[in-house]
Amino acid sequence: MKIRLRTVIISAVGAAVVLGGFFILRALLSTGNDIHYITKAVVFADIASTVNETGIVNPVTQVTVGSEVSGTIRTLTVDFNSKVRKGQILANLDPTTYQAAVDSAKANLTLQQANADNATVNVGKMLAQFDMATLTVQRDEPMITQGLINQNQMDTERTTAESAREDYLGAQAQARVAQAQISVVQGQLHQAQYNLSKTVILSPFDGIVMNRNVSIGQTVAASLQTPTLFTLATNLTDMQVDTSVDEADVGSLRENQSALITVSAFPNVVFSGTVRQVRINPTTVQNVVTYDAVVQVHDTTGRLLPGMTAQVAVQVGKKTHVLIVPIAAVLYRPLAASKAGSASGGSGGGRQSGGAPAALPVAGAPGSKVTIWSLVDGIPAPLQVVIGISDGKNLEITSDGVQEGDEVIVAQRRGGASTPPAGSTAAGGNSTRAAVSPQSP
Repeated sequence: MKIRLRTVIISAVGAAVVLGGFFILRALLSTGNDIHYITKAVVFADIASTVNETGIVNPVTQVTVGSEVSGTIRTLTVDFNSKVRKGQILANLDPTTYQAAVDSAKANLTLQQANADNATVNVGKMLAQFDMATLTVQRDEPMITQGLINQNQMDTERTTAESAREDYLGAQAQARVAQAQISVVQGQLHQAQYNLSKTVILSPFDGIVMNRNVSIGQTVAASLQTPTLFTLATNLTDMQVDTSVDEADVGSLRENQSALITVSAFPNVVFSGTVRQVRINPTTVQNVVTYDAVVQVHDTTGRLLPGMTAQVAVQVGKKTHVLIVPIAAVLYRPLAASKAGSASGGSGGGRQSGGAPAALPVAGAPGSKVTIWSLVDGIPAPLQVVIGISDGKNLEITSDGVQEGDEVIVAQRRGGASTPPAGSTAAGGNSTRAAVSPQSP
């Protein structure tokens, strides 16, 4: 009797376990195609649109200091990172050959001045001889009519006077040549003095030495091009970030727009800048067109260094107290709740679950019409709206059709698996609603 009772009990327990497993399996199979929607509420908030680019930090004013003359570096008075003043000596070249050229030009000038003096004296001498010959002719002309002198003597005196005149004119020409030679030698002297002065390398402005390219004893040759000795920057407090802006974003940039700048060296510091210039000269690389935008930044501590890679966010638009929705709501596309072989959701053509028409493609430009989805009786319903600016996470809604507090779908999951919106990761929401498709078993 006890054996029969034990057998009955074991059989009953086994039947209960099998029956429970059957119902559990049936429940799992019946909910395998259920779609659960994650929603977020439409809210009023402030939103700011930015253009994000990468650029290189450079000094506002940067010049290379070179040598106009060739020579050997004799002394260096500055080094890397040295602060300099305008007119300060940076380096000296060996001036021996240039000093010799100055001395030679001075001696040549003295010689030419002496020649000019001799030429002036000779002009006076030739003038006296010419005057004497002219006076002789004038005195003897009445005597020839009286027969006191013969014609040959008169002709000789006139020839002598004409020769004296020519000698006088020649002396004047020689004097002018001597004066011209003085001017030539003075020019040579000035050139030699200028070359000598260029053996002293001076700072063109107040600034800091970024780079030194020479050492003491090094020879620099300036015959073909000016060799670079130093690279100077005005200071490290006024810097600029040179960025390349894509042609799709350049239309949003304007001078004097605010910008936020970060660098890897100071990840927790945000520097404030201003768009100083948007250059219209395009750069095309592999059919990608970009434009240079210069963002000026002032940092009194001088933490920004030349050559740093900077992330620049330029604020191109800002709205206050406007309706916004997450970008995930615009990227979302419904997934049809049906068995294998039925139509599935996505951005393709056809109709979505509940007879809703397929969504329009996502457009990102302000003023574009896009489709967002809300739940109507547990089924996604499309809403066409016009979008405004975006901050990368949320979008402004500029058209009617949605109100504050409306719930829009940002993601979905089937049978417990989350399905992110097209082109993004799954987004969390502030509420979750479950909707069982009518086609579910």
